[in-house]
Amino acid sequence: MRKIDEYKITDVLTPELIQENEIENLDELFVPVELDETESEHLAAEPYSYWKSVFKVFIHKPSAIIAIISFVLFLLAIIIIPLFAPENIGDTFVELKDQKPTLEHFFGTDVAGRDIFYMVFIGAKKSLILALISSAINIFIGTLLGLVWGFFRRLDPIFIEIYNLISNIPSLLLYMLLAQIFAAVFPMVPVEVRLIVSLTILGWVGIALFIRNQTIIITNREYNIASKTLGSSPMRIMMKNLLPYIMAVVITQLSLMIPGMISSEVSLSFFGVGLPSNEVALGVILNQGVTKATTHPWQLLYPGIILAWIIFTFYLLGLALSDALDPKKHR
Repeated sequence: MRKIDEYKITDVLTPELIQENEIENLDELFVPVELDETESEHLAAEPYSYWKSVFKVFIHKPSAIIAIISFVLFLLAIIIIPLFAPENIGDTFVELKDQKPTLEHFFGTDVAGRDIFYMVFIGAKKSLILALISSAINIFIGTLLGLVWGFFRRLDPIFIEIYNLISNIPSLLLYMLLAQIFAAVFPMVPVEVRLIVSLTILGWVGIALFIRNQTIIITNREYNIASKTLGSSPMRIMMKNLLPYIMAVVITQLSLMIPGMISSEVSLSFFGVGLPSNEVALGVILNQGVTKATTHPWQLLYPGIILAWIIFTFYLLGLALSDALDPKKHR
């Protein structure tokens, strides 16, 4: 007798087939099926995760790999290299003034005889910390005010006037003016704090406008209208419905703002309104290098290369992240 699983769909149960295989009961050809009610809830497709999809898109971009490697190398450099710096890096070594790059002093020495190699990475670490703090504050304030601005359209006349007033002044000039004012009014406050306040007191305006536009785009969608109809408070709608949707663009704006803050901090120190000249900072080193650019070009060249490396790394990382966070890049 043939087993049940040996029959094919094309087999026809003719009398000859039944007699040939000695089938006495047709029930032998059928197997009872056990029904599992939980199987009806089972999804055949893999559950979709937006952030997992973002990671897959991001990690497959060559520019992202380059940015990650460059960023890791930069972090290792600003963490490890300062550990080997001489304790008296700020002291003057008369016999080593304006020395050319050597195996002992990779970037040479400056007019005070200090090793530029160590100074550059110590200054880069300080600039990065200041840029991260300033960018985080700007993003936080800009995101919150942008949500409120976009949700309550009656605030447009106030915020638009503020934006028009601030945007018509070059940002660097505005930062320099604020730094000068704070230095005169609050001379006892640490210069780092004054610098952060100068970069953040009005630096959130552009972010707020961007978040406002994003909020207007999604605020009238069906689920937000349903939330309003059900009596949800504006704060709950902004925090639960709007903020999660725009979080991707917020992260992108943060990654793109960091190099801008680094450039602004270095520029302020370069023009003498940021960190003081006795501080080890990139802007101070570049300012000193400009005065010796024709006779001792390495004092400007090497710090400039390191600054360009930092800005290039963060811009490349921000662009790759922006592309990966785009929903159109996903399924």
